[in-house]
Amino acid sequence: MTNMARFCLCFAVWAGSGCGSDAAPLTEAHAEAIRDSVSAAMEEFRNLGAAADWEAAGNFYSDSPSFRFYENGELRYGSSDDVRAALADLGPAMRVTTEYSETDIEPLAPGLAQVRSRFESTLSGEGGFEFSYGGAVTLLWVHETGGWRILSGHSSAPVPRGG
Repeated sequence: MTNMARFCLCFAVWAGSGCGSDAAPLTEAHAEAIRDSVSAAMEEFRNLGAAADWEAAGNFYSDSPSFRFYENGELRYGSSDDVRAALADLGPAMRVTTEYSETDIEPLAPGLAQVRSRFESTLSGEGGFEFSYGGAVTLLWVHETGGWRILSGHSSAPVPRGG
């Protein structure tokens, strides 16, 4: 079990166990509100990529020292600053369009949700440049002062299987 998985499990257990005086189980109404607001945040994030608004897209990544993002099993970004630098390198002419499918938003506790989804993205730029890729993504979203932010994630491409 990864450290992030342990954290999520421990946090979810703690949040629902009544350890604090204000702890209460997540109601279905609250869970639905979390699903709706995370879905809206994902849509806004997706639209910012299509508009090449990299600064605003970068704001969707948490500044927490716990931030991590993995790609195909390897740590790709160890901080939100790393992500923001990579986004800035794309420049104003590069666009990313992403379609999500089979998306599951699972509220874990107040202010914490896990998203699992398949995705197809196309990176396009000047001179007809176009590159498409896809796979699956898992994201841990946390609600911070400025709204929903990505605290951790992993994306992977399908692995061909023999036989």
